[in-house]
Amino acid sequence: MRSGLFRVTEINGIDQLFDLRAVWNKVLDRSKNKNVFLTWEYLSTYWKHFGKDKKLRVLCIEDNGNVAAIAPLRQTRYRLLGPLGYSVVEPLGCRGLMPEGADYTGFLLGEREAECLRLFLNHLVDHDDWDFIHLIDFPETSIDLGLFARASKAIPLAFELEKGAMCPYIPLPDSVDVFLKELSSKFRKDLRRCMRNLERDYHKVELRRYDEFGSVEESMMIFFKLHQKRWKLRHRPGVFNTREVRGFYIDVAKLFASNGWLSLYFLTANDEPIAAQYSFEYGRKMYYALGGFDPDYSRYSVGNLTLMKIMEKCIERKIGEYDLLKGGEQYKFDWTARYRRNLVMKFVNRRFASNLYHWGLGTIKQLKMKEVLQNFLK
Repeated sequence: MRSGLFRVTEINGIDQLFDLRAVWNKVLDRSKNKNVFLTWEYLSTYWKHFGKDKKLRVLCIEDNGNVAAIAPLRQTRYRLLGPLGYSVVEPLGCRGLMPEGADYTGFLLGEREAECLRLFLNHLVDHDDWDFIHLIDFPETSIDLGLFARASKAIPLAFELEKGAMCPYIPLPDSVDVFLKELSSKFRKDLRRCMRNLERDYHKVELRRYDEFGSVEESMMIFFKLHQKRWKLRHRPGVFNTREVRGFYIDVAKLFASNGWLSLYFLTANDEPIAAQYSFEYGRKMYYALGGFDPDYSRYSVGNLTLMKIMEKCIERKIGEYDLLKGGEQYKFDWTARYRRNLVMKFVNRRFASNLYHWGLGTIKQLKMKEVLQNFLK
């Protein structure tokens, strides 16, 4: 599809995706929606490990041979009942029904945002072998909703906008003292007490980087072990229970380490790793992806101590924000009262079958909500 000098092309093969490496992050650098989960390194690795049984649909807009915008998308077939199922166009790295995936998604709009957005939507309308478009986990700060609403009006599809997950974050001040004063008095005292007790019992307590433990892969294996320990005690599988998932996280870690984005830290007691945090440093922000700790040290609240030590290091290095990512878990609000929302934008195909699926899924959702409410009121 062409508009003026703009041309929309669609990439469906992994080789073509890898060919975009040289230009992808340059477009991302010019985009308002700039986060670590939209980098070529993250999304190409996600597709390499989890693209099976899905269709790659990366849309690119070119202007005189230069890539001006990218929509990283995929198409997934979901089963409903027996042979019945529906097809969804969704962000390439989104979790869908999987526990692994990006906390933030979005489009890379390097220039002329309104026109590029309209062209992306028009292309999908013209190539409508799908039932729904679900644009999940777009950060509310990543896109001008007015532009999106106007672009959606130009296509003959119903448009729905919903609020999604809470995403707590911590703006980091210039000094550690100021940061600590912003915590509640009780929480601050608890942290200091736990650190005193840990240092009293083990004397040598340090925060150490991954490269002090050997290769990236060796460090990741230590992290996996710490993360899985707690889940094994609960007789649950944990995140890293399959080779496929471990391979994905290791490959991301290697690529991010080569770019200086990997922030894998360990809290050690007498040189023994007792807690870990797998995070990313990108664009003067720290993204907290996953943590883990040895349950034998839980009385010291070593997860929180690791978090505190890393935030102190972030402040020293003038990192502006610590992003706790998707999810409103209570422990995050011990650290901050601030949060943003992810957004979900939905389109339904004009076909009768698509609208029937839309009605059916809505009915199932309402029944489930009614069941949850009834159980809550019992």
